[in-house]
Amino acid sequence: LNSFLGSSRFASAFSPCFLSLPFRFRMASMMGAMGGAMNEAAKKAVEDELATKAPATMKPFFPCLGGPVGTMETCMCMVPADQQDSVKQAIAKYKSL
Repeated sequence: LNSFLGSSRFASAFSPCFLSLPFRFRMASMMGAMGGAMNEAAKKAVEDELATKAPATMKPFFPCLGGPVGTMETCMCMVPADQQDSVKQAIAKYKSL
């Protein structure tokens, strides 16, 4: 046992560099997953906002034109004039995510 603990094989298998490399990959993947989840939540919030702002005559087109964002972008002429600026900003925010 002493010869194994004193061997270079044991030291190299449990060195800080050996352990930190997989840890860095795990942390990077977790951070990427959290960022992706946050983006999905932000996109969902924008979709919900646009769905509530959409006139009733546009809502049947949501499945055909890619949801609230695609429908509002395609049929901008049906959005009331006082809401068009906020809808355009929400669509731009959605596309930037």
